[in-house]
Amino acid sequence: MKLPRVPPFLIWAIFFGLASAQAPLYYSNQNQYFLHGLAAVDDAPLRDDWLANTASPTPAFDALVAVTARAGCEFAFHGYYALLLGVYFASLVGLFDCLAGARATPGRRLAFSALLLLIHSAALRWASYRLLDSDYPCYFQGWLAAQYVLGPVFQPSAFGVFLIAGIHQFLRDRPLVAATCLGAACIGHATYLLPAAILTLTFAVMLIRDGRRGRALAVAGWAFALVLPVLIHAYANFRPTSPEAFAEASRILAHERIPHHCQPRRWLDAIAGLQIVFLIVAWFLVRRTRLSPIFGVLFGASAALTLVQIATESDALALLFPWRSSVVLLPLATAIVLTRGGLLTGRWIESPAVRWTSRIGIASLAGAGLSLMLLRQGFAVNAAEDPLMRRVRETRRPGDVYLIPVTVPKLSEGRGAISSDFKPLPSQRGDGRVIPVDFQRFRLGAGVPVYADFKAIPYRDVDVLEWRWRVEWNADVTRTGRYDRDELRARGITRIVVPRDRPISAEGLTFLWEEGDYRVYGVP
Repeated sequence: MKLPRVPPFLIWAIFFGLASAQAPLYYSNQNQYFLHGLAAVDDAPLRDDWLANTASPTPAFDALVAVTARAGCEFAFHGYYALLLGVYFASLVGLFDCLAGARATPGRRLAFSALLLLIHSAALRWASYRLLDSDYPCYFQGWLAAQYVLGPVFQPSAFGVFLIAGIHQFLRDRPLVAATCLGAACIGHATYLLPAAILTLTFAVMLIRDGRRGRALAVAGWAFALVLPVLIHAYANFRPTSPEAFAEASRILAHERIPHHCQPRRWLDAIAGLQIVFLIVAWFLVRRTRLSPIFGVLFGASAALTLVQIATESDALALLFPWRSSVVLLPLATAIVLTRGGLLTGRWIESPAVRWTSRIGIASLAGAGLSLMLLRQGFAVNAAEDPLMRRVRETRRPGDVYLIPVTVPKLSEGRGAISSDFKPLPSQRGDGRVIPVDFQRFRLGAGVPVYADFKAIPYRDVDVLEWRWRVEWNADVTRTGRYDRDELRARGITRIVVPRDRPISAEGLTFLWEEGDYRVYGVP
């Protein structure tokens, strides 16, 4: 029997996915973005979670999570992300073909692919942390303002790969496919509306200059039609309820919860300066190509809006993230520099020795990434919470709401949040640039409603205000240990989790059980 031929796209998606590695469910931002989808599953206890009943900024993503969870196919989330990784890799290799033209020989393409995998590999990032105490390779793919397309897990921001795919498709003279890709990025995450709008306008102007006015109108119209539901959803759910509430909620998000994303004074440092120089060099290298106006307009418009935000200190503009286009520009710049460098090589790059070295390197990087995942050498979580979450899941009851230990971190000045995927857990706990990992995954891991936590947040202004009120009260109780039964009941709390070395002696609370490093008390 003849076996079906596996498409090259899937083969490269597997190799690239293994080399770059994925974190296990549920890690980091997944505890924010999976909540609404998992709560929508029939009879899910998470339906009673307060945060799950706030407006979600990613309804399409929520629907995909809900459908997958109902089917009992959680492993499919890793498959979805592998496909997005494949889109990212194929788009950058396609960019190589567009820039290299007739000189895009198989040998050069293979060498380019191997270097692309190396830069994005978990092995290189792991080694960078062990040798240099920082994840320097990540800066070639993003992390300006701690933002990126390729994170450690499947999440809405990963749909930004379609912005890169859109640029590639436009360079291949497929403008309607390019517009579809831009729309797909925005449907996945509304944060890409601004860079998608800049790219759509750029595509349309370039088509008009080519004398293709009808096609330009079609591209603009089709892109707008795709994002219209996203715009309607955003206006219906996140428009200001009052000027005062909107201003205060914007201040809380921009200065207390995600300052590492919103305040240029935190991330505009020497590393960011080198990244900007890297972008300028890449732009210079493509100055005579069709990519030049696309790259230049996106870079220039983003830089101009960033300067406006710095001058005005507008929290509302900061939350639009005008610098988020860097998650597209930096991967493009990396591909440009690798391409131009490869074109400077002689015929030796076509030699069998180089080809075999590239093949062995690709296989080795994939194997190293798989080993790091199996040996749990990255994506640190507090394993001491695992027995607790299993016990809670086994004993959960309808109506339970858990109060968990909450600490409001004072994020240090400077670069703010950093890539910590391969940073050891003890080092993370002592690093003020990293949001504490403790109890980030309790809500989804145990499958129970939580009163509040610092990691997962709402976005509607009045919900942000209540979130802050809940978190501050929770943090105060965690710090002081003053648990008042009547207040706990008034807030709907039925269970309390505390470290084993900090037992509760408050009147009216009942000790239920102890599991590992934690104790659970009941609120009668």
